Amino acid sequence: MAVKKKSFARAKAKTVSIHLEADEIQGRKPVLLFTASQIDEVLAEAKIQMLPFAPEYLLGLCAWREQALPIIDLVRFFGLSSLEKKGGERYVVVRTVDTVSLVDDGDFRSEKVLLRCVLKVSDQIINGDIPADCEPLYPKQVGFAPIFVRGLFRGEKEVFILPDIAAIIRSNSLGGVE
Repeated sequence: MAVKKKSFARAKAKTVSIHLEADEIQGRKPVLLFTASQIDEVLAEAKIQMLPFAPEYLLGLCAWREQALPIIDLVRFFGLSSLEKKGGERYVVVRTVDTVSLVDDGDFRSEKVLLRCVLKVSDQIINGDIPADCEPLYPKQVGFAPIFVRGLFRGEKEVFILPDIAAIIRSNSLGGVE
């Protein structure tokens, strides 16, 4: 009797692409890429509370569901040049999990913490998958600090950026990371 092989469908994470209103990278449009589970909400507008002495990319704070969240402009963060707005802008509440190390009575342990921020983005938000024919790029090839990028892929018309949101949120305390 022949043994039947079970076929398993690979679980595929649903992705969300957000086109950046920025100059091209290596002749391609920059696109942020997230899993759908990272996106908590898309906001049409956000009331921004400015912060004195904040870096240029940190637009301020906004209240979201009884939380004060930082608003980050990733175009500025990555040092890209902004294009003239073709459409409207949106704000996306993004979440990530970070691991923090703690010392408790001489014992080292780590805990997972949920972090959120609001990203200022264009209104070009699309559900879909990254094309299979993309080739990986090293962040330094496009002038990005590797610590802030989880992945970078060059497609036919786009460069897909998988930002490390936890590292970006922590970046003010890192000081001069390259």
